[in-house]
Amino acid sequence: MSAATAVGAVALAVAGLVAPAPYAGNLGTGSFQGKATFTEDYKPDFNIVACPKSDHLKSLPKEFITGLNAVQFDQGKKNENCGVIIEVTGPKGKIKVPVVDRAAGPKKGDLNLDKAAFAKIADVDDGVVKITWQVAK
Repeated sequence: MSAATAVGAVALAVAGLVAPAPYAGNLGTGSFQGKATFTEDYKPDFNIVACPKSDHLKSLPKEFITGLNAVQFDQGKKNENCGVIIEVTGPKGKIKVPVVDRAAGPKKGDLNLDKAAFAKIADVDDGVVKITWQVAK
C-alpha cells in the first residue's frame, strides 16, 4: 500500500465514512451449521425473552427474532450475544434477525426462530430445517 493510499484510508476512517464492524458479541466471524425450529408464541417482550434491554438491544422488533442455542448463548458473561444480528440461510432463502433469547436446543449452531422469520427461510410445515448462519455484515 502506498503512503498516499494509507493516508486516504485513515482520512476516510477518521471522517466516519468507513462503517464500524457490526456487533458480534463473542460469536466471531465464522459460519455455523445447525437446525432451525420455530415457535409461534414468541412475543417481543423484555419480560419474556432472556435478553435484557441493553446498548446492543435497545428495543425488540414485532417479529423476526431468534433464540440462540444454549451452548453459544451461555458462553461468556452477561449475555454478550444479546443484540447480535445474524444472517440465517435456509432452503428458501436468507433473513437477518437479532438474537433476543436463549433457545432450549443444546447443540451449537441451532436456532429457534419466530414463525415470521422461519417462513422466510423454509416452509412452516417443515417445522425443523438445516441452516447455516453467521454474524451479519
